[in-house]
Amino acid sequence: MNELAPRPPGATGTDYRKVTGAEKIRQAYAEYLHDESRLCALGDAEGAAGGLGVIHFPTTAEEVAGAVRAARRAGHRVAISGARTGITGAAVPLNAEEIISLERIKPKPVARRDEQGNWAVRVGAGTTVAELTDALQHGLCEYPDGKPDHPVFYPVDTTETSAQVGGTVATNASGARTFSYGPTRRWVNWLKVVTPDGRILELRRGDVLADGHRLFYRREDGSHAELHIPDLPMPGTKHTAGYHLRPGMDAIELFIGSEGTLGIVAEAELRLAKKPANRLFLTQFVSGPDVALGLVRACKDHPRLSPLALEYIGPRSMGLLRAMGRESAAYVEVARLPADARAALYVEVAFRDEEELDAIYAALGDVLAAEGVDPAHSWAGFTDRDMEEMKRLRHAVPETVNGIIGRRKSEVPELHKVGTDMAVPDESLGAMMKVYDERLEASGLDFVIFGHIGDGHLHVNILPKTTAELAQAEALYADFAAEAVRLGGSVAAEHGIGRIKKRFLAIQYSEEDLAAMRAVKDTLDPAGTLNPGVLFDRR
Repeated sequence: MNELAPRPPGATGTDYRKVTGAEKIRQAYAEYLHDESRLCALGDAEGAAGGLGVIHFPTTAEEVAGAVRAARRAGHRVAISGARTGITGAAVPLNAEEIISLERIKPKPVARRDEQGNWAVRVGAGTTVAELTDALQHGLCEYPDGKPDHPVFYPVDTTETSAQVGGTVATNASGARTFSYGPTRRWVNWLKVVTPDGRILELRRGDVLADGHRLFYRREDGSHAELHIPDLPMPGTKHTAGYHLRPGMDAIELFIGSEGTLGIVAEAELRLAKKPANRLFLTQFVSGPDVALGLVRACKDHPRLSPLALEYIGPRSMGLLRAMGRESAAYVEVARLPADARAALYVEVAFRDEEELDAIYAALGDVLAAEGVDPAHSWAGFTDRDMEEMKRLRHAVPETVNGIIGRRKSEVPELHKVGTDMAVPDESLGAMMKVYDERLEASGLDFVIFGHIGDGHLHVNILPKTTAELAQAEALYADFAAEAVRLGGSVAAEHGIGRIKKRFLAIQYSEEDLAAMRAVKDTLDPAGTLNPGVLFDRR
């Protein structure tokens, strides 16, 4: 079957909560006008804030469909809002007259076996990653077929656990354990999507496949539109830039990572994994980036090591952490940093029993000895508390960066951090790290480097002090993006494109490729109703 056939919504209802009036929204609901990118609709030159007249808070997919239909009748465009933890401006209601917030679509999770016999959980778009984790861990789901006989978990560990499931699907979110488990895309079994014309489409993986380059969409009047599915060049890395299009594709892939431009994810069924019986968490302190990179390669190559995560903290990030520790006693983890450590590598490894743990210790000893690293300069643990403390150490870097930029912004309002999101293949990681270090050091700009080194995906955060430095940082970002693509990588590995990174699509793809993506958007959403200005400039 190669036809997408949405159904008309049932009784949509209109008694869910709504907030109306631009002034009321500005005064009491201003948080819905921005996301973590710090892009804001308030005072937009095109009058977005002034034209924004309603925020919908539906509780079901049917109510979402009703809100979309009402907006279309009024000739309005709709911005989709979740937890707004994204950093690309995709949830900011620029060019939109209405917002549909999905935060109240959170029925009790339902866990059961799927058609393949794997455990899966069905959740609403407004359920947060933290709520889903808690429900699975403490048996708070509904279990129509009984509970699993072994612990299960959802392995996509987004950095922000307050992110909502609908948003993680819309952005194909990933995290530290993506190195082992892959991004959200790999774990989605089924979606309930509200289409741009206010109908409901239920898609199970494997049910609707493109016939080569052709996929059909049944319009509301019963006629068919043909979607041309190109063979887009996909980098061999983490990648979430534009639509995931390839001949013979599963139609569910259209909506995963499409950033709310092709449909609104209202519910999802997510496949679960067997929870590791035990885990070793290790933060190894090293003398510099080259040693960290050597350890990464050695960990990947060792036959007895299968890391779940490999994370990196660079020299300038370590310096920032030390400065933060001197200023605030709240970050006690900073006291664990050895005085001579210039970088750190976090390693997470699963094991069944003491015998396997002994083998892992021996393998780690071999790896450290081969790279000339002192195992005493490490911090290890086995409990969730140990993991959370190590995560706090890593997450303190971007938190501190945001604090610095906030202070600088109070003096120069135009400032913001410039944070990169590129990934490159394993064989290109050393070359990319060298490009980062040489060009950033030569620039004289403040910067830090950290992130998912196991995936070839490091975050560069540049901290400008002036508008001139901001322009310099933006130009450097474009240079880095071009270099990442030249090395076979992606301009957007996990955060997507949104509104503020659209210029990078032209670095990743040809004009022909971009036209093919835009044609898919125009076919499914000819009126440009959903998330106008996300991925593509509004026509």
